[in-house]
Amino acid sequence: MQAIFHWHSFVEILSWDQRLLIDPFVEGNSQCDVSVEQVLETPVTAVIVTHWHDDHIWCTAQISARYDCPIITSFELWQYFIDKLKLKNVSTQGIWWSVEYDGYGVKLFQARHGGWVADMSSGYTTVASGVIITVGWYTIYHAGDTWLFGDMKLLGEYYDIDVAFLPIGDRYTMWVDDAIIATSWIQPKYAVPIHYNTRDVIKADDMKFAREVMLGNHAVPKVLKPGQWVVIE
Repeated sequence: MQAIFHWHSFVEILSWDQRLLIDPFVEGNSQCDVSVEQVLETPVTAVIVTHWHDDHIWCTAQISARYDCPIITSFELWQYFIDKLKLKNVSTQGIWWSVEYDGYGVKLFQARHGGWVADMSSGYTTVASGVIITVGWYTIYHAGDTWLFGDMKLLGEYYDIDVAFLPIGDRYTMWVDDAIIATSWIQPKYAVPIHYNTRDVIKADDMKFAREVMLGNHAVPKVLKPGQWVVIE
């Protein structure tokens, strides 16, 4: 199985006949290695959205409409997709609920982050989440946008996580030192920093993250450039 990092928080999971996209921020993502047209060249199994903000949700509706693939997200965003965007194939679940789909499982895990949907006058709010994806015997954790919080310790107790994608950019999420602590709690096989250096306000030292994670024996750090991936065996 491959977990491909397309920069910012956009991660693509490829396994057998599954193609799962998490937070597909393509247009406006200055360092993304693929265009919208390239994303749409290959069928998509599902799009998973952690929360509303344009740097996580930007191309979701377009991708779903192209392949009629489900959008998997929280109830609040499900309501917005259905009511305002008139999308049909949207699946909702609560935080800490596990749902088994055809060949993969999704659990939304709490995140600590705020935000409204773009149409503030509508009154729709967004509940931020991370996501735990299981495909076969592999488990991936994508933290979405979050600050450090104690419930992350549960991930290390409940799961053997193969890859953890953790934001390090500060300002709106964890910074490097927070992500190092989170990694020590989660104890994944691989730890990948995300959500940094896309804009000046979220510049971060990914080499510090990698060095401290390795020295602490918390995980194998993987600092990926756009389009690079982790192979899980």
